[in-house]
Amino acid sequence: MPITGAIAIFLATNVVVLPLVWLASSLVLYRRLPSIDEVVLLLVILSIVSPVAIWVYRKKAGEMRASIEDLSYEIRWKNLMMDYTDEIFIVLNMFGQIVAFNRNFEKLVGFPKDELLGRPLRQILDRSFLGKDAHLGYILLDRLRDVFWGNEADFTCPLRDHSTGEMRTVSFRMIPIQKESELQNILVTGRQEPGDSLAGMFLERETSHYVMDNNLALLFTLSYRLTRNLQRYLNRGQVHLVQMALQEVLVNAVEHGNLEIDYDRKTELKKRKGNYWDIVITESNPELLRNRKVHVSYLLDENKVVYTVRDEGRGFDWGKYLGDFPGGIGEQLLESYHGVGLHLVRNVFQVSFNEDGREVTLARYFDRRTA
Repeated sequence: MPITGAIAIFLATNVVVLPLVWLASSLVLYRRLPSIDEVVLLLVILSIVSPVAIWVYRKKAGEMRASIEDLSYEIRWKNLMMDYTDEIFIVLNMFGQIVAFNRNFEKLVGFPKDELLGRPLRQILDRSFLGKDAHLGYILLDRLRDVFWGNEADFTCPLRDHSTGEMRTVSFRMIPIQKESELQNILVTGRQEPGDSLAGMFLERETSHYVMDNNLALLFTLSYRLTRNLQRYLNRGQVHLVQMALQEVLVNAVEHGNLEIDYDRKTELKKRKGNYWDIVITESNPELLRNRKVHVSYLLDENKVVYTVRDEGRGFDWGKYLGDFPGGIGEQLLESYHGVGLHLVRNVFQVSFNEDGREVTLARYFDRRTA
């Protein structure tokens, strides 16, 4: 309603309705009509109060209109940014169901809007690709469980581009949105990773060595860089399993190696509210965080891919977690909510360790019949 119309109603209420109510009250309570003096007094009061009330009303109404316009502008701007960016944006409710998304996601998966809204994200990804490999589905469930605990989570996923039919690598980040320590929504952002078609057609052999800081974002980027040329030898699902398993080993090199966080400590930190890695960085020894490095060597040829990951910590008993063990803490780890990734490592690679536990070698041999 326009402000001028609202003011007209306000004046009619004060100038007409209130005097009538006053007149009726006088007749009922005092059984007489008001005197001339009382009528004059009422008119004087109305003449003073009404302009003040109108000024206050106009001021508050103007502030409200400005606030609404600002909010509307912000919403339009955010929608514009969401739809005209190369990133994917998805909003989930606390049950993991899709409540909003931008055009990039709709275009990528190829489902109409009414088929996406209200559906669990995992179900949509299953239909696009994940359902073809149970390990990828388990990893997504594990990452969702981290988000429900209040932690941010990252994962990569192969999706078929509906418009081209090609498989795309999408790196997702899930961010919990909380209110008064209760999960309200989950913001999911995603970015398609660029491919290297030249290497995919002609690369025969590749080696490299990296010395990395304890930065998870950079390590995740490295995991993509060191797996993007495997598509000549492995199918897309297998490539992503290799990437996710390599990510798990890189994370452990930082977490259990350089920062010396043991299993019990990780379990305790995971149960806290807030972003798990923010807590780790805050409570870690800053000197270890700053000075220690992760060393990653990589070899690719027509028969195999080999990764060697070494940290600068005191040594990590990889065999207890990844080797053949009869029971004990290894079984306990694999059954815990943060053990799914290590279980994946054992299924993807042939794993060997050096004596001090600071270096692990991961080998994957190619079966050219299944590439």
